[in-house]
Amino acid sequence: MNRIVSLVVIGLSCSMCLAQGGPPPANVMVDPVIAQELVRQRVVTGEIRSRLTSALASQVEGFLVELRVDAGDVVKKGDVIARLDDARAKIEVDRARADLAFAQSVVMQRQVELDNAARDLDRAEQLSELGSSGVSQLDGARTLVASREALLAQARAEAVSAQSELALMERELADMTVAAPFDGRVTMKHSEVGQWIGRGDSIVTIVSLTQLEARIDVPEDIYSAVVNAQVLEGKIEMMLPAVEGRVFGQISSILPSADSLSRLFPVRILVDDPDEILRPGMSLSAWVPTGQPGEFITVHKDAIVRTATGEVVYWSNDGVSAIAPITRLFAVGDRVAVRSPLLRDGMSVVVSGNERLFPGQKLMVQERSKGVDLSGDSVVGGGE
Repeated sequence: MNRIVSLVVIGLSCSMCLAQGGPPPANVMVDPVIAQELVRQRVVTGEIRSRLTSALASQVEGFLVELRVDAGDVVKKGDVIARLDDARAKIEVDRARADLAFAQSVVMQRQVELDNAARDLDRAEQLSELGSSGVSQLDGARTLVASREALLAQARAEAVSAQSELALMERELADMTVAAPFDGRVTMKHSEVGQWIGRGDSIVTIVSLTQLEARIDVPEDIYSAVVNAQVLEGKIEMMLPAVEGRVFGQISSILPSADSLSRLFPVRILVDDPDEILRPGMSLSAWVPTGQPGEFITVHKDAIVRTATGEVVYWSNDGVSAIAPITRLFAVGDRVAVRSPLLRDGMSVVVSGNERLFPGQKLMVQERSKGVDLSGDSVVGGGE
């Protein structure tokens, strides 16, 4: 009531000023107030969360000798986060390389021995055909070739094992350097330089700043309506105190099990954040359908103006501006369902030129041509 009285006093004061020579008529565009049958929406609270949160851990053990980040730092995928003491790992890599070189030389030696045995067998077979070689000599040559083939196969297997051991040692050495798995921000440090790090011990926690989602909880009486909204791929409108304007998202999943105490169902919403202005932890209000139809009056979003006493719209009272306080309920596309003691279906509200409009000021209504971009002082939020 005090709010309405204040607005009336402002209007009377401005009317007196106009009688004494006020501002010239204002060029404006108007849009009708429309009474519509709509499905009521309810405001629920939630927060922005990251879909990617990693307690970055070490795959090997060792002393932490370098930690390049601190809590709050922004990192890119592949940035070095920390390094462990890799002196022993380098020695193991050198040893594995030497073992591989030895195994490869043995393979070469066994190959030469097999080649020699194969030539001896070939000569023995030729002599046997000429009758100059006995059966025992031919059998001995064949046995030697088979033995050399077995030794070559063993040497090759040992070379493969040495190659695998070298790859393992090189992986151990590479794992001494811990890198960021994705773009994000460091939120917490779990270790410091000089600390012994075991396998699987966390070093820092990183959250993604680009892959975000909204988390809200909906009561059980509107669970079915929210499920239907997901099936129909309807957009969910959200308002964040830290961000101007509207944020939209698509329901990605609804957990089928409610909290045993609150009877609220958790809902995950994928949010559009092309400008990367959202951050994990930001609070939000989301408009979700209730499945309950009703008649509401709606105005274009650009008709809403924020004043010191609250949100209002300017309407045309026989070509003179008048002010009407409103309470925002929920949005429907570019229109907003509102509650107001003054607005009625069919009234004309100002949607362009309302930035510096005064109550009691004469209006020069311009025709709204197709494609005109309405640019009033629109604000998004509120609701009940």
